[in-house]
Amino acid sequence: MRMSTYYLSLLGLSILGLVASALAGVLGAPMHLTIALPTAMIVVMTHSMVVVFILIGTRLVREGVDNCGLPKDFLGRSNVYFKQVSGLFLTVGGAFSIVAAAVLGYGNRAFGFPPEVHLLAGLGAAGVTFLAIPFEYGYLKRMEGLLDETRATLAADDARRAAEGIPAVDANHEPYKDSPSHVGAFVTMAPICVYLYQVLVLWRGDFERVDIHPYIEICALGVFLWFRGRKAEASEPSAKDSAQ
Repeated sequence: MRMSTYYLSLLGLSILGLVASALAGVLGAPMHLTIALPTAMIVVMTHSMVVVFILIGTRLVREGVDNCGLPKDFLGRSNVYFKQVSGLFLTVGGAFSIVAAAVLGYGNRAFGFPPEVHLLAGLGAAGVTFLAIPFEYGYLKRMEGLLDETRATLAADDARRAAEGIPAVDANHEPYKDSPSHVGAFVTMAPICVYLYQVLVLWRGDFERVDIHPYIEICALGVFLWFRGRKAEASEPSAKDSAQ
């Protein structure tokens, strides 16, 4: 299945959920929260799918331009989404507006806002999502077509090179790999972030509610991997020394 098909599937759920949430909210039905919360999650997922797919597609096109001899105009065509107001800005606006509407659902309890504030925010968020639908679907279809064209162009070039006895343009390309020190740094920082999230967000600064184990042990392992990686990288000859 193509990404546009998945988008339409989530979009159908989003529209049904938005309509049902709006009706339940206007009528004051107690099931409003039960419908609205999962609907907000699905709407955010729908918008996020567009951003992630186009980001990945653009990255693939860039790799083709940088390493496989793909014409540079392909990259310009892949970046249209990020340059248009109807592209990334509208998609992010749709995601953030539905989150803001969900937060304002508790505004009357936390800040004393009248219920109409949440109602207007929800209707506005739904309007932004409905406005974004044709643009997002169009950009998805455009990216799918561009990736198909990219694949066909590179396949034709590889076939031509094979017929002429020339190796593929990326035959000597070495993909990027994280260095051992970078892996060690990630292993060090990841448990710290998880620990702080639990302490500061879940338990609001109560350090006694979160056990420091196994986070401290994982951090120690990360520091060891980082130190070992740095030492190995320092002992490797640089490209300049190798050339000499």
